[in-house]
Amino acid sequence: MDSISIWQSTDDGVRSYPRLTENISANALVVGGGIAGYLTAYRLAEAGRKVVLIEGYRLFSGTTGHTTAKITYHQGSVYPKLVKSYGVSVAKRYYEAQVSGMRDILALTQEHSIDCDWRVMNGYIYSSDGGEETKRIYCAMSEAGIKTELEHSSTPAGDFLTVRAENQYAFHPLKFLRALPVHFDIYENTRAIKFDVKKKTVYTEEGSVHADLIVIATRYPTIDEYGSYFMRLRPSMSYTVAVSGAACGATYLDAREEGLSVRPYDGGVTVGGYDRRTGTGDMHAFLGLRAVAARMFGDKVVVAEWAAQDCMTFDGVPYVGCYSPELRDIYVITGFNKWGMANSATAARLIADLADGRENPFEELYSPTRRRKGTAGGFIRNAVRSVAYLITGNLHYPLSTSRSIAPGEGKVVRLHGKKRAVYKEPGGRLYATEAMCPHLHAEVKWNSETQTWDCPCHGSRFDKFGNVISAPAHCNLRSHTRLAEESASKKKEKAKSKTE
Repeated sequence: MDSISIWQSTDDGVRSYPRLTENISANALVVGGGIAGYLTAYRLAEAGRKVVLIEGYRLFSGTTGHTTAKITYHQGSVYPKLVKSYGVSVAKRYYEAQVSGMRDILALTQEHSIDCDWRVMNGYIYSSDGGEETKRIYCAMSEAGIKTELEHSSTPAGDFLTVRAENQYAFHPLKFLRALPVHFDIYENTRAIKFDVKKKTVYTEEGSVHADLIVIATRYPTIDEYGSYFMRLRPSMSYTVAVSGAACGATYLDAREEGLSVRPYDGGVTVGGYDRRTGTGDMHAFLGLRAVAARMFGDKVVVAEWAAQDCMTFDGVPYVGCYSPELRDIYVITGFNKWGMANSATAARLIADLADGRENPFEELYSPTRRRKGTAGGFIRNAVRSVAYLITGNLHYPLSTSRSIAPGEGKVVRLHGKKRAVYKEPGGRLYATEAMCPHLHAEVKWNSETQTWDCPCHGSRFDKFGNVISAPAHCNLRSHTRLAEESASKKKEKAKSKTE
């Protein structure tokens, strides 16, 4: 798994939930134990339903546990993108959706008297490659009636022209979620491996859940036969370090996609960025962020470093609603574009309203079947890259062997004449698995930052031993470690016989 985030290392409310080992039924099933799935289960149970939530690993172990935890409508370049593609009215509606989510989370903290390091502060957006993008963001937000100010400000990265918004929120996401009252059943280490959409039954490794209503909130949608989400989403990784003893009084965001994000937490400051498509490039992100943090805040101690993955839509708006027109009572929540806090709260209420047949002001905005404008370029680029990874991965035959792997690293190499993904422990022991992702058979790539195998096609991720940690893959990479050990043993015997 990724390194432990500052939220996980200071999460005092951890408790374990059982693994599902039987066949059960419920009124509603939520698949995915991040903030979106958890709040959705909360809202569905609030309406009196018997709700079951299943999580493939541990609650909040994915994107939610590795977020920067800003609850804000101040979201970079999304507003000029929406104004250009859909017009001012849609940009305004998106803003209203974010405010609605912000209010919902604030209301829950107040209703249940939750101590979650809540902060109210200004948010600043700038662009380190010049002020034109900043002006564009300000104009779009102003057109949509969003109250902001354009001003020159001092940020941790330097003095820039900024767009300032007041009364933005930040919190400790795990303290918030752990403190919510739970009126639904939770099963951890329970991965959904098969979906029968006609019978509305989800099968796990040791059991199954039949439900009248199913919500897929797994970051990446896991029913491939419907919705074509594998063509409409791009997986993206970002990296963060937490610096103890540093201080700042606001949140800061460089609007460039790979730009920096800075926010205070109780005890220090987080510095994030270096966004890139999952499974591509080795950017030495943590080393770079440590250097950036040192320039910003001086010689402080980095107490945590972690990576987060999310799905990006091509118009900047999540997909929340009916999974596909062909499916009845099956819903999806995905594509938060790295703004999952307010969006999750709004999505949870939207799903609850749809389930009860109530109108929701954001149904059309978030609809997975909405008519998307201005997205053809992104769609085509994503499709071309995905196909390219599938083709090149299947044509690639490595010439190097496990001898070329540095201790503590992984690499796709030739082992017994076959292509394998091999990780070498610092002590020299080899762990070998299939090199092709079981989702759509693209070649996995080693991520030295997180010590994981990542798929560049759709973002499936596996730990260094091949265990799946992120959808859409349902199963582990098949192990070939025994063959690797036999190969290493034969090499040792051969070397020994030569010395004798």
